[in-house]
Amino acid sequence: MSNIIELNGIYKSFIQGNHTLEILKGIDLKIANGEVVALVGDSGAGKSTLLHIMGLLERADQGEVLMSGIPTKDLSDIRRTKIRRLEIGFVYQLHNLLPDFNALENVIMPQLIAGISHKHAKVRAEELLGKMGLEERMSHRPSQLSGGEQQRVAIARALANRPRLILADEPTGNLDENTGNSVMEILLNLSKDEGISALIATHNKAVAATMDRVITISNGTINAENTED
Repeated sequence: MSNIIELNGIYKSFIQGNHTLEILKGIDLKIANGEVVALVGDSGAGKSTLLHIMGLLERADQGEVLMSGIPTKDLSDIRRTKIRRLEIGFVYQLHNLLPDFNALENVIMPQLIAGISHKHAKVRAEELLGKMGLEERMSHRPSQLSGGEQQRVAIARALANRPRLILADEPTGNLDENTGNSVMEILLNLSKDEGISALIATHNKAVAATMDRVITISNGTINAENTED
């Protein structure tokens, strides 16, 4: 399949009191295998909702999400969970690391849940944390790491099960500019090195411009796409 994920006519709304908030209004989007795409838009434009639907965390009111050409709308929650676990990696603005586990254990854990042996999970975790420049920090718990280090561990965790798609929601939003740029560079390089597709929501237009394509979401619709020449 040429596309890792395809969205066709995605609508999503939420009830707030007596009002219906229309968040997504007919989104069509395709991301090719190995493509890294930036998602930009103002706060409240629908970026997070779009990412949640793409990650099968929420169901659309209308429309279809295809993963590697397979429709997901009518899949059971168990099947959708399996797809998330094996094919999609998530990176959030807050790292959400397990506080009682060290960096190495945080990257091992999702692999164990996926059925990988502890031996192989440990090798993979050490490899990823090494690429993150965290060789000397593997035994440290999140509270002993800087914000940038915590987010690098979160990226390693997202990549641990060798997903085919990374969804990142403002992954450097809580970091200072220099640290954020460094973390984003690592994320982009690892995505390219491992051939992983990615959709990365960001407010940083300079960083967005370094990706394969930039899409803009506004008022619930994608109204612009820029592709590198």
